[in-house]
Amino acid sequence: MLRELLIYIASYIGLFTAIFYVLGLRRRREKKIPKFPEHNPPKVSIIIPAYNEEKGIAATIKSALSADYPRDKFEIIVVDDGSTDNTYKIAEKFKSKLVRLFHKENGGKGSALNLGISKSNGEFIFTMDADSIIKPNSVKNQIAYFDKPKVMSVAPIIAIYKPRNILERVQQIEYLLGVFLREAFASLNAIHVTPGAFSSYRRSFFDKYGGFKENELVEDLEMALRIQAKGYIIENCMTAIVYTHPPRKFRELAIQRRRWFVGLLRNIAKYKELFSRKTALGAIVLPIAVAAIIISLALTSVAVVRALINLRKELLMLNSINFNFLSLIDFNKYSVGLFLFSFFSSPITILAIVFVIIVIGYLYFAKSKVKEHSQIAISLPLFLVLYSFLFAFWWVVAFLYSFLDKTVSWR
Repeated sequence: MLRELLIYIASYIGLFTAIFYVLGLRRRREKKIPKFPEHNPPKVSIIIPAYNEEKGIAATIKSALSADYPRDKFEIIVVDDGSTDNTYKIAEKFKSKLVRLFHKENGGKGSALNLGISKSNGEFIFTMDADSIIKPNSVKNQIAYFDKPKVMSVAPIIAIYKPRNILERVQQIEYLLGVFLREAFASLNAIHVTPGAFSSYRRSFFDKYGGFKENELVEDLEMALRIQAKGYIIENCMTAIVYTHPPRKFRELAIQRRRWFVGLLRNIAKYKELFSRKTALGAIVLPIAVAAIIISLALTSVAVVRALINLRKELLMLNSINFNFLSLIDFNKYSVGLFLFSFFSSPITILAIVFVIIVIGYLYFAKSKVKEHSQIAISLPLFLVLYSFLFAFWWVVAFLYSFLDKTVSWR
């Protein structure tokens, strides 16, 4: 009964959220896309912080150099944050009038970004992760969205670069769903993360309110919440496409999500005043996000416990009638039949189908914007089967680390 109640609550919230975001996105599409100021372009600085990024730093710098932007208004600053591999030596090969390189003792991404900002000359600052690949028009297209003085940051579209294994394919769907959601959030001025992959900022905001928080687990989320707390606007540029290399192994992904989720919890507590504001972010987006986390954890926990109880009952029943467990054919036929009966006899199945249709709609919207050519026919089933369990596991770990006040490492 509890499971069904949680599912109906989750479905109600999900459908309300989906309709609300679709309406916001429809209103967003009516907005005119701003044009890049060709006659008087501002100077931009791309800051690339790097720590032990020898595998990808060369491709990232080449990608930044490919930007279609006037060279007299453009600079790239690479900050080696005390790497112990060949990151500095590889980056050094690109030193030129356009590319400057600095080395510092390891102090974290925030400190590396702040050093880069202090050495830069741009009116607008781009932060670029050392494993990102951008489209040549990404810089121009983002700059165009700073057409209003209150716009302090512009976020790009982020997609997974050539997903291969199971975890990468699950993340591929997650990032594509993020493409839709970020555009919907932008229609409400409710973007609460400015991704480190390739977000841009007005330098004046750093001058007035300070740079990135050093020793911060999620400096991009903290910065976005700070911008929102000061009453400014964060825009989203659907034509600034950035590709990133996701974690390939479970341990790497778990460490990344532990950092993200613990950082989110800490920053929500830090900026709790946002919840009391009469804005879409404070009144709708953040409360729904919190509710989704709680319901997801509860639903997954109940589902796992119920599945184990039912499995025990079935095994005891089968054992009582001397079922031949050694016959895989008989066991599989029984298991499949039991699953199909349970699945199609439940009214929750209809809600599940509706949810899948909504997700597919989101995905094809995102694919049309990202120009994503890799197939999602394999990735989507993997996402639907695995993501809820991964999501719940990451949040359990995050809550435990937060409750016990344990130190969270970057790697």
